[in-house]
Amino acid sequence: MKIGIIGTGNIGGALARLWMAHGHEVVLGVRDEQKVEAVRGAFPGASVVLTEDATEGVEVVTLALPWPAVEPVLARMGPLAGKVLIDTNNPLKADLSGLKELGGRSAAEVIQQLHPEARVVKAFNTVGAAYLGHARVGDADAGGFYCGDDDGAKAVVAELVGQTGLVPVDCGPLRNARYLEAMAMLWINMAFGHRRGERFAFALLSDAASRANN
Repeated sequence: MKIGIIGTGNIGGALARLWMAHGHEVVLGVRDEQKVEAVRGAFPGASVVLTEDATEGVEVVTLALPWPAVEPVLARMGPLAGKVLIDTNNPLKADLSGLKELGGRSAAEVIQQLHPEARVVKAFNTVGAAYLGHARVGDADAGGFYCGDDDGAKAVVAELVGQTGLVPVDCGPLRNARYLEAMAMLWINMAFGHRRGERFAFALLSDAASRANN
């Protein structure tokens, strides 16, 4: 699979390395021509292009950016029609005190409304980057929660989630992204507000009967 990733920070960088290790072709989009060589050196094996070229020929586009950067970056990107668009970000206030008010919508829903031709799936927003590729905690694996309105897109994302070591957990339609973003806010508050640190993750526990009925 050919995957474009916009953002090479903790989440985007971890996803790039893990997906390349699983044989995917990764294209990294950067906003500044001067950063191309540095990013190429940090991610051997990945193609590095300007953001506006990162959607060309890819099947999946992953946004791994701070919320304020998302809309300007999307405005510069190439066509998204039919592409799976993974939204990993959380619309945090600058002081991390809460989520920005988006008219009752999630960031993922805003993105879907801005680009109705894309197949938006919310994923990778409720787990710290340290658990990507290292999801085993004691005798359990961290959950990889995702949601979206397109079943085919969600199937693609479930496979990609599993390749990061997380347990794929389908959380329903895209409107439920607002709850996943609130879940991420809980993680941030526990990690920093209550000084728990970043070494914890959420998981879904279910018995065999409930799994058989789903």
